[in-house]
Amino acid sequence: FIIEFFIACILEGLGHIHKNSIIHRDLKPENLVVDKHGYVRITDFGVAKEWKKNNAKETSGTPGYMAPEVLCSQNHSYAVDFFAIGVMVYEFMIGERPYQGNNRKEIKEAVLRKQVQVHLSDLPEGWSQESMNFINLTLQRKPERRLGYENGIFDLIEHEWFKNFNWEGLKKKTMKAPFLPEFGHNFDESYCEEIDPISKNTNERYQKYIQDEHFVTVFDGYTYVNEEEIRQILPAFKFNMNNGNLASKKNLTSIPKETS
Repeated sequence: FIIEFFIACILEGLGHIHKNSIIHRDLKPENLVVDKHGYVRITDFGVAKEWKKNNAKETSGTPGYMAPEVLCSQNHSYAVDFFAIGVMVYEFMIGERPYQGNNRKEIKEAVLRKQVQVHLSDLPEGWSQESMNFINLTLQRKPERRLGYENGIFDLIEHEWFKNFNWEGLKKKTMKAPFLPEFGHNFDESYCEEIDPISKNTNERYQKYIQDEHFVTVFDGYTYVNEEEIRQILPAFKFNMNNGNLASKKNLTSIPKETS
């Protein structure tokens, strides 16, 4: 039930996002947080876009959760978020993403190679055939075959997996969440099965890098000032009022320290 509850929270949030013509485009576990009531919230709208007809060139996101139409630089719509949901539910069920690869190219090749499907023999204990069907429909590579393509978020909400779900209780937040985190700080290692420490080799390279003289001094002599501060110290600097930028790097390096 916990995964069903988590996904329901995401669907409720997506319903609002899509209603306002926004595609999130980067749904993944790392962009989900749990509030003090145990309800899942969607975060990181860094690559979210307002839907438009021609958006083939807008291919930002995380490859492992990207819909095929985004990976292949094709026009896309709200169904890309439904594919990401399918990837997450698959990951929750199986323990790994459906399409593997070390980079975007490898993941794209894996997606084009075959259509991943969950079979009855794959179902772990506690998972239903309805959840399996939900995954298989949301993971469809062709968007026109994907659950939600016809009627949007309503197709997912009305799927058999949620036939007994208390949507009204979720909306009013009267439903008790199946998981309540212990708050006090942003991260609790007790919820992780295993945390891989940074390797000795990686740590040594990192320490060497940050101690490199060029790295440390590359910004020496530069001081950040905003537009208001620059206006206050005019006419000491040549300021381009049309675009809000300093006319040259030379001016930036000459800003008196007492004005920084």
